Amino acid sequence: MSITKRRREFLDHIYRQYNKTSLPVHYSEVAKAIGVSKWTAYDVLKELENQGLVKRTYSMNENEAGRSMVVFSPTELAETFFQKERREISNLEEWNNIHNQVIKAVENPQNLPLREAINQTIHLMKDVEVKLEFCAYFLSILLLYLNSLGKQVKSLTVNVINASKEPKIQLTVFVGAVVGMIIQSVSDDLSPEMIQLIQQFFNNVNQLNSDEMQLLIELIEYC
Repeated sequence: MSITKRRREFLDHIYRQYNKTSLPVHYSEVAKAIGVSKWTAYDVLKELENQGLVKRTYSMNENEAGRSMVVFSPTELAETFFQKERREISNLEEWNNIHNQVIKAVENPQNLPLREAINQTIHLMKDVEVKLEFCAYFLSILLLYLNSLGKQVKSLTVNVINASKEPKIQLTVFVGAVVGMIIQSVSDDLSPEMIQLIQQFFNNVNQLNSDEMQLLIELIEYC
């Protein structure tokens, strides 16, 4: 599916705002951000709705008791417009370079606070063009978190993956275990940004071959 540049601008704002707040967006907010009338914004969002890219819901208007207002949020289909297409790894030398960069991120030589180190890695991921590299950097975020819990917890968690010999199952178990600990530690839901990264990780993993997945397992065990 393709959309016009104008519609893409509106969809982009809805998508970014929704991922930032996890709340549907009123069309007047979109109008103000883009610099058009609220009626123009409403019409464009209806066009996006007809394409299945946004969905309409109703929210109570705090300023007018008993009245609801129309709000919009992106659909799963809209996600496809914002998932970067990444290429295959070209050779083992390229992987070695990726491996070294990811190891450096996990070791955190600048001794940054955990949140800052994770944000730095997320920033790097935005420009990644290789599927395997994206997955490796995502795992480095989880490994940074494990490092903050101490060697014993990290060792036990990494050893869990040995319950299976299938790389894809091993990766799924590892990610599930660490994400579960993150949720428990913050006593809250995952941020929309983290949920999006998890989705993109598995989307990319599903496109890797078994040898590439094995490289990721070896990366986890190495770190």
